[in-house]
Amino acid sequence: MIGQMGAMVAIEYQRILIDIAMFFGLFVIVAMALNFQYGNAGVPNFGCAVSASIGGYMVSAVVTRILFWMGAQAGVGIIPYASDYDWVYNNQMNTYMMNDYLQTNMFLGASMFLFSLALGFVAGWALGYIISLPAIRLRATYLIITLITMADAAQILGRNIVPISGGTLGMFVPNVLAWYPGDRTILTAVVTLIIGIVSYFIIRTMLNSPYGRLMRAVRENPVTVNSIGKNVTKIRRDVLMFASGMTAVLGVILAYYYSFVIETNYIRATWTYWPWLMLMIGGPGNNAGTFVGCALIIAMRRLIIVFKWRIARFIWYPVVFFESQLLGLLLIVFMVFRPNGLIPEKLLRIPGINYKRLVRETTEVDWRVSRRKQPTEGDAKKRGGLGSLKFWGKNK
Repeated sequence: MIGQMGAMVAIEYQRILIDIAMFFGLFVIVAMALNFQYGNAGVPNFGCAVSASIGGYMVSAVVTRILFWMGAQAGVGIIPYASDYDWVYNNQMNTYMMNDYLQTNMFLGASMFLFSLALGFVAGWALGYIISLPAIRLRATYLIITLITMADAAQILGRNIVPISGGTLGMFVPNVLAWYPGDRTILTAVVTLIIGIVSYFIIRTMLNSPYGRLMRAVRENPVTVNSIGKNVTKIRRDVLMFASGMTAVLGVILAYYYSFVIETNYIRATWTYWPWLMLMIGGPGNNAGTFVGCALIIAMRRLIIVFKWRIARFIWYPVVFFESQLLGLLLIVFMVFRPNGLIPEKLLRIPGINYKRLVRETTEVDWRVSRRKQPTEGDAKKRGGLGSLKFWGKNK
């Protein structure tokens, strides 16, 4: 009996660790994309939930239909799914049959997983372009309002258009990792962490390039950048498109982690406000700070979920509201008392420049020139006019 209880406790803590690793990888992706936009280019994107939802909708609306069609061609007994009614109420049975088929087809499952990631990135990229058309020329305040409105519009579409994600009931999606013999959530968490690390190195390379310095220039003084012939609007649009593609990838992964897609999985509070808090805690413009902010917030939120019954003893309202209040409180505290975050942005280091040598360099001044008689207007006229004043010290 004691051994069984110990095994159950070990499994429970294992699930907690997997859950923490999974959501840490997801939030690292969206927080780095947000840091890429706001911390380096000065684009305050409050529509991250739009990009995340488009990734999930690609899985439910496009990839699932492709898998059902491929299963029907291979002889799997896929029942009708063309109408809205069949798409919702036959979805569970079709998904169950496709999972059995994918267990013995590793190549199909892995290729469809990679195809989903690529499709989600392209869809997010295109969505970023569509979003930028009416919004990118706006000032920061109006841009924020516009992107928040678009996030709400994406949820309304997902809730009311049944072919996208099953409407208010949601829909199951085939498990493209069913061929993996172990726990697929472990594999999904590992893949998510790998994608987060790869995204970190891609963004780091971009920020250390001339384009990264151009982004910082746009953030600091867009008028000056525009005056030297650079298209500030195009730079902001490209940044928004790339970051939207990155954020859409996490929507794809989340759909496969849950094996279920519904519009409430991509609410604005989870995929916009919490990443902003992670960014503000870690420090805008610093990817290392993004990692620190993600780790702290994910650990805090998971601990609240695990120990919610103990926390309920000290508060007089439902624990479900505690997270939201903590979000607002921490955001206000860091914006007022620590606006640069725990790890402030470092000075830009351009490869190939020896900064120590620049600091140590001294300038030699010939003080004898300053002790000479300063020219007067009469002396200048004798030597050829006022224009020769600058040559007085040399010709004297």
